[in-house]
Amino acid sequence: MSSGQQSLWHRALFGPMPLAYLLGAICGGLYLVAVLATAWFAGSPENLGRILWQPSQEILYTLGTGGQVPFMQGRLWTLFTAPYLHASLPHLALNLFSLLQVMPMVERSYGRLQAFVIYAIGGIAGAAASVLWGEPSSLGASGAVFGLLGAILFYGARRGDAFGRALMTNAAFWAALNFLYGLLNPGISNAGHFGGFLGGLAAAMLITRRIGPFQEPRRLAFTLASLAFLSLTFGLGNTASLAWQFGADPQGLTTRRLDDLQDRANQALAADPSNLDALLLRASILAQRDDYVAALRDVDIAIKGGRDNAAVRNLRAWSLFKLGRAEEGLPDADAALKAEPNDAAILDTRAHIYEALGRREEAIADYRAALSQDPTIAESQAGLRRLTSED
Repeated sequence: MSSGQQSLWHRALFGPMPLAYLLGAICGGLYLVAVLATAWFAGSPENLGRILWQPSQEILYTLGTGGQVPFMQGRLWTLFTAPYLHASLPHLALNLFSLLQVMPMVERSYGRLQAFVIYAIGGIAGAAASVLWGEPSSLGASGAVFGLLGAILFYGARRGDAFGRALMTNAAFWAALNFLYGLLNPGISNAGHFGGFLGGLAAAMLITRRIGPFQEPRRLAFTLASLAFLSLTFGLGNTASLAWQFGADPQGLTTRRLDDLQDRANQALAADPSNLDALLLRASILAQRDDYVAALRDVDIAIKGGRDNAAVRNLRAWSLFKLGRAEEGLPDADAALKAEPNDAAILDTRAHIYEALGRREEAIADYRAALSQDPTIAESQAGLRRLTSED
């Protein structure tokens, strides 16, 4: 390693900035990259607020989303990138808040380098547990944060005095509360949380006892930081390549992206036929390919399996409409709007159904409502022009 490289890592790992701020800045910077890349592909300034709230999952995939499907595709490096990426602004905010609350205690208890090692190993362990549990995709710093909680629990137990017991009780309470929250929310990677907790606990034990590479925390921290840096650089290169391909051949890239997504869904379903997330991903792709018969079949299986929400009902309603069964799709559109009254895509779906059924005034009202939520929906604009003289 050159002196320049040593200086770079020295400033990062020993610098005056609290470690939580440094890691938070990396997570925030990568989220900003995802937002800007999504805005580039979307090409619609009106959607910037929505993109800021939730960037494209495909962009996040190129940056390094983890999970079983990327791992099966040979993207082993995503074990290092997933802990630094976030799916939405609330997801990022929640994890950064947790990081700012927990990391300072670990940094004070173990030291800066050791705290980074615990964070990194907790994140890698959480990403690996997500793969082993069969989750199609996973990302976020929560596994690494759970690793920090595991380290605090061990530190408190090892210290043994009143302060240590207070630390241990506090860490156990927050870990249990977050585990419970995860169990009540199916979109959260509980396997990642559990794996991260065990990874952080194991790292803290090995650091304390100075076993193997943990005898030299500086070298271990440099190695983990270098692997994460190289992996994130690779993800950024993937995203830049995707942007270049999009500029050269937008239509061809869209087809290749659909092919890739369908392959990922099929691989996940081959490993676990009951994987409802992969089933719905495939249904969405099939609908984009105008194979509504197959899309409807996958959607119905997902609903029978317990995955019933506004997006699923909307996909079912749209598939039925495209198959010439608009009357059958209307109850699904109504159910979707009952759950999400202001969703522009669902309003557009129901407007098309009303139009197909000859219910002109209701169709016009829904087209207008959809455009009031998202003025860029071309289907609603065209429908309103068909039924009125409005643009």
